[in-house]
Amino acid sequence: MFLNRGFRMVSFLRVRSVRLLLLTAAVLFLLSPAQAQNPSEGKSPQQKTQGQQPQMMSAQEQRYRELEAKLLEESYEQAIDPDSYVVGPGDFFSIVIWGDIQKGFQVPVTPEGMLIIPTIGTLKVDGLTLRRVQEQVKLAAQRRYKQKRISTNLMLLRKIRVHVTGEVFSPGTYIATPVDRISDLVYRSGGLSAFAYTQGVLVKHLDGTVDTLDFSAFQTKGDLSQNPFVRGGDVILIPPIDYSGPVVKVEGEVGKPGYYPLKPNESVFDFLSRHHLFDLRQKFTHVLITHTDGQKILVDLTSPEAHSTRLENGDVLMLPQDKRFVYVIGAVQKPGNYTYINNLVAKDYVGFAGSTENAGNLNQIKVIHTESGKVEKGSDAPVYPGDVVQVPIRTSKRLSEYLQIAGQLAYIVFAYYVTRK
Repeated sequence: MFLNRGFRMVSFLRVRSVRLLLLTAAVLFLLSPAQAQNPSEGKSPQQKTQGQQPQMMSAQEQRYRELEAKLLEESYEQAIDPDSYVVGPGDFFSIVIWGDIQKGFQVPVTPEGMLIIPTIGTLKVDGLTLRRVQEQVKLAAQRRYKQKRISTNLMLLRKIRVHVTGEVFSPGTYIATPVDRISDLVYRSGGLSAFAYTQGVLVKHLDGTVDTLDFSAFQTKGDLSQNPFVRGGDVILIPPIDYSGPVVKVEGEVGKPGYYPLKPNESVFDFLSRHHLFDLRQKFTHVLITHTDGQKILVDLTSPEAHSTRLENGDVLMLPQDKRFVYVIGAVQKPGNYTYINNLVAKDYVGFAGSTENAGNLNQIKVIHTESGKVEKGSDAPVYPGDVVQVPIRTSKRLSEYLQIAGQLAYIVFAYYVTRK
């Protein structure tokens, strides 16, 4: 019994020692530097501010910080020209008077178009060029601050409202700056639709004047004169294509198939360039022109004929580059595109289209490889996706047609001679 009591006493002392050790470790942990490095933690907001006041920025310093942040958001093509930039409500100026006691003012142009400068006065600046505003501020300031140097700088550009309507995907009113161009607003409005007539874009200004722009000249040649800066209140009108004039229908592998307006005496190359129908990824080298009388012409875009061949009203222009098809033209019953099938040769596709009685020697069939631009002859010539198979017209048939026409002309001349008698 005595031994049992001894063992119980030893166990009790061990448990108590362990508890004391754990309590001591916890106290040391709470007092360690890692936990004491933030003495304000756990205190109320009022306790935190006592003896530890944050450093307050002055109103001027805070304003400069805001200006700096806004300037970083702006983007410019180049330095603003003081002789062409027109000042308006919302422009923000920094005016500094240099001397023994330097003074600086940051003032906006009010909605009424006034520039209110402390100790100097109020100036009407709306509609003036930046250069003219700088001169007026200098003259007004020198009346009070004689023999002082005055600098006037445009710090922030105003925001203006511009309206975009017509053949764009999201017509509406957009916020812009005086250094935004027509293209910026067209992009924000979702871009041009397939029916946009870019050669006659209208820009209506608040003063009643209207500018007519050939926006395609900027798109194709980078002509910035046809992509000017916008003004506050401008209305940009993108008109639709006028189908009452000469048009060409575009088919085949093109992003925007449909009808496109044709300029007088316009070549194939100029037409494709003006309407942005060249796609370098397609790498097509030939286009097929079908006239209203059914005549078909294959034009090599890499040769001078692309610049000399003129399009006519009602022409159908096909860009034969769809890799799923082979195009058959010439003396066939059903010219057009046929599904490409591996290992078939030229005569197989002529069989699909059905040769006519006017067809010439099948060994004279031409296969134009659009990928390389090379031409092969023969009925067994290999055919690849996107190629054009051209079936020649029989020479004797051409001659008989010419003789028939000559006979008809001779009869007309003879009849006219008889009636005159």
